[in-house]
Amino acid sequence: FNMVRTRQWLQASLLLFTGLYFLDNMLSGRIYFYINERFGWLSWMSTILFLTLGIFRITDLLKTRVEHSHEAHEHDIHEHTEHAHAGHTHASAPSWLKLGIVSIPLLMGLIVPSKPLGAAAVKTSGLSTQFSSQGQQTSQFNVSPADRNVLDWVRAFNSSSGMNEFTGQPADLIGFVYRDIRFDGKPQFMIARFAISCCVADASALGVIVQTADAAKLTQDSWVHVKGKFVVQSVDQHDTPVLIAESVEQTTQPTHPYLYP
Repeated sequence: FNMVRTRQWLQASLLLFTGLYFLDNMLSGRIYFYINERFGWLSWMSTILFLTLGIFRITDLLKTRVEHSHEAHEHDIHEHTEHAHAGHTHASAPSWLKLGIVSIPLLMGLIVPSKPLGAAAVKTSGLSTQFSSQGQQTSQFNVSPADRNVLDWVRAFNSSSGMNEFTGQPADLIGFVYRDIRFDGKPQFMIARFAISCCVADASALGVIVQTADAAKLTQDSWVHVKGKFVVQSVDQHDTPVLIAESVEQTTQPTHPYLYP
């Protein structure tokens, strides 16, 4: 009987603490390290659901405990225990295996620090210089060049019939520093961002090549604010717009580090 009650309390605790974990991530904004911000309402629903289930389960267990305490004074303790064990108590207690499986996501969330994807993830998934989304191909042209982000510029490059049209266009970008073997010995790096449509599972790393004499001094994965103008250069035997930096400043990671198509 005691083991059954223990599993019931553990189940209730897992529901409550999972709800509190969701609530902490929602209030801190860390939830958006994992999902597109437009799906935040789903996470709020999950938060409310877990908290409600946890609170109701704990309330029910406390109520049952009080009822059993009162009944113990009026009935034979042995008979009451058998009745409780044969009734709903055992049936409503999940197995240790199920509890262990359910606890894994919560434990991983508590042990592994919450942080957005960065340069290390680029090395795994690769950095793309192309991005398209149905119905969105021309949306970047509604934004003036100085206001475009990395995703807007990549879309503009992919939609253009000739790269020379970007020569002299100004850009003002914020992103993290990414550098691979292509830039060894060159005064260049990529200012990169991740774009996600739903969650980090479909994240695409996008980047714009930046040229500056201080490129080698910039730390991989650090966030920078770059201003400059584009010129067209041959990169990997392809004409590619390269942002000639007029200024490169260290900056803090944005509250929402991802870009959303």
